[in-house]
Formats: sequence, C-alpha cells, structure tokens
Amino acid sequence: MAVRRYSGPTRTSLAGEYRVWLSDQPSDDFRRRFLKLAQTNEARPLRLSLEGNAATLTFVSSGDVKADLQMIDLLLEEANR
Repeated sequence: MAVRRYSGPTRTSLAGEYRVWLSDQPSDDFRRRFLKLAQTNEARPLRLSLEGNAATLTFVSSGDVKADLQMIDLLLEEANR
C-alpha cells in the first residue's frame, strides 16, 4: 500500500509550519525510509516530521509552498519503493 499526500497543507500554530494528511498510516519501514530521505541536503530545510501515530507530517515552508509540496511528493514516492 503506497502512502501519498491526501490533503493539505494546513497551517499549524507555529509560524511557517504546515501539516499534510497522508493517505494511510505509515509503517515503521516507511517511516525509517522517509526520515532518512528527509535528511538529504535538498529536503533538510523543510524540517519534515512524521507525527506520532497520526497519518500526518509537518514541514516548515521555504516560502514556496507549491515547490515544498512537490518535494514532499517526490520524497513520499521514493519512500514507497
């Protein structure tokens, strides 16, 4: 089962931070792969975080939310492999 971006982004209470809902609850293996990808030089500025037991992630926008979401979609696609 592939995990994809389901909806969002919606702003959180923190300045510049957004929450994205995922299509499914990520497995432990998916979480490990995604968090490893989130530490790459290209993705690190977004400060991506998978939230506990919820099917959501948060990120801090670079100022271009559309480009941020494209990066997140690419990371999710790669983590699904």
